[in-house]
Amino acid sequence: MPITVPIETAERNLRSLLERLRLGETATLVSSTGAPEALLVSLKANADKPQSALEWDAQWDALSERVTQAWRSERSAVEILTEMRRRTSQ
Repeated sequence: MPITVPIETAERNLRSLLERLRLGETATLVSSTGAPEALLVSLKANADKPQSALEWDAQWDALSERVTQAWRSERSAVEILTEMRRRTSQ
């Protein structure tokens, strides 16, 4: 289940925050103005039963949709990444 956490809270309680997240779950860190600043994705293995491929895909699809809805640029992420790669290879 994705959560949203102020950066200041994450700084004080990072260990606790990481312990709450399960494999693939996310925590969006937001500034004092509420603007997203970072996204943490847990890589910690579950002690519970492993997720099926369908559950994993569904979680990533949901994350993709959240990123798409929050995207604030006229250009797509792919376009921006392509330009960045082109610049670094020159």
